[in-house]
Amino acid sequence: MSNQSNTITIREVASDARVSTATVSRALNEPWRVKTDTRNKVNASVVKLGYTPNPRARLLARGNSGTICFLLCNRPFIHSVHAEILQGASREADAMGVQVVYATCTYSPDALPSDIEMPRIIGACRLVDGIILAGTNYPNMMAAIDELDLPYVVFGTNLITESDVKVDNGIYVDDVDGGYQATVHLLSLGHRKIRFIGDTSLPWYRRRYAGFAMAMAEAGLDNPSPIGYAAEGELVMGFNAVNDLYENGEEFTALFIGGDMGAYGAMKALLNRGVRIPEEVSVVGFNDEEISQLAEPPLTTIRAPKEDVGAQCIHLLNDVISSGSARNRPEMLSVQLVLRLSTARPAEMRKE
Repeated sequence: MSNQSNTITIREVASDARVSTATVSRALNEPWRVKTDTRNKVNASVVKLGYTPNPRARLLARGNSGTICFLLCNRPFIHSVHAEILQGASREADAMGVQVVYATCTYSPDALPSDIEMPRIIGACRLVDGIILAGTNYPNMMAAIDELDLPYVVFGTNLITESDVKVDNGIYVDDVDGGYQATVHLLSLGHRKIRFIGDTSLPWYRRRYAGFAMAMAEAGLDNPSPIGYAAEGELVMGFNAVNDLYENGEEFTALFIGGDMGAYGAMKALLNRGVRIPEEVSVVGFNDEEISQLAEPPLTTIRAPKEDVGAQCIHLLNDVISSGSARNRPEMLSVQLVLRLSTARPAEMRKE
């Protein structure tokens, strides 16, 4: 039956159901406008014949452009996390017959929504049907898109709000569980002197630290304060934080850093001091960026499903466009611990 689906037309469905092609189109695209018995007849014929509507054709039939915008804000495109999200979104959009265009925007979190300068393709009438909002964003950007009356979804992990409440049309990775998994792994190896590096003024680090704190509390251990400031970038944050720990005379056998680039910076600082990884200090990162495999040694990390985030953004945005609702429910995607060579049992335990 699946081989026939590419050749079956809407006319054949209409003929089998003994209705007009217009009725079939309404039953598929606007089912609330069709009587229940008629809709059931059409659906039965669709299943019987194996008809698969072309997603792009359905969009155009509804008067849409079949184009969505991937809008990356306040981040460079070379940031690998967002590049992989875009890749996942593009692949899923291709499968649905939808076109993705890419645009960037830099704005201040204090700007009035009306003062944010949107890319021209977004401001132009009906050139795009909706927006995937990626990068680092603030409520004023969402308000600006609301003023344009455009459907959108947001990569909520990097959304900065005062309350940290998850937005209904957001896609998130499970930062708290990732922080918990990373710390439980280090604890399972026997580490007890573990430090977290990450700027907890930013919500994604704050959530990852919450998972760290949960695991430490379950193990009956004191929860040391986080260390690190991301103002100069994640790599510099990791590098400086390690140097600060040593200069303050603090003891540790393991580090959990809330991002792979920060972990790479931390590893550079350790190696500069002649500290062997993992023989003397174990290191865990977060995201599973490409750099985690290029680090020396390769980095144990928490894998965020970045391409899946992009694909889910496409599906959620399609639901929002189809329903005509500006809001939908948030989605939380699971993360996974990836074991490489940067973690091992503490040195004192290996001597036993």
